[in-house]
Amino acid sequence: MSLLNITYLDFEGKFSLHKGMYEQDKINDYVDRYEKIYLIKLLGVDLFNLFVADLVGGIPTDPKYLAIYESFEYDSASCGDITISEGMVDVILGVVYFQYLKDQTTQVWVSGQVSPSGENSNNQSTLNMMMYTRYNDSVRSFKAIQRYICDNSTDYAEFNGASLKTAYWI
Repeated sequence: MSLLNITYLDFEGKFSLHKGMYEQDKINDYVDRYEKIYLIKLLGVDLFNLFVADLVGGIPTDPKYLAIYESFEYDSASCGDITISEGMVDVILGVVYFQYLKDQTTQVWVSGQVSPSGENSNNQSTLNMMMYTRYNDSVRSFKAIQRYICDNSTDYAEFNGASLKTAYWI
């Protein structure tokens, strides 16, 4: 069960995925697998546990957690630097979208690893796919949340998050 109440239905617009009846459970499994991992990387274990303890219906109640959960933008202390985050849900949607699509380029069958082929479609190389752009947009929001936490470190003394790098195909 998703901590932030994310389901296959949330993969719309920018993070649109095919949601046929055979894909719905698979997408939900990816959310269940990667959401906790990336939230722990984002916040560190101690802050993650405090954040999760504050969730009610997938949304934090404490204003300090709500501030990093929702989208935000602000001028940071350094000259000419603007910090923008689309929010935690956007971060999780982006990383799940990336992990899911990355794994769809090949599938494992009895005969080994194969590339899926549609009757009226052609597979495209992942080199030109938007999955990297979507992931990197989410990484920027991830980093913005961490920057906000660092800029307001007195409110988030338990923070010990890990950095996340953008993805490139080369």
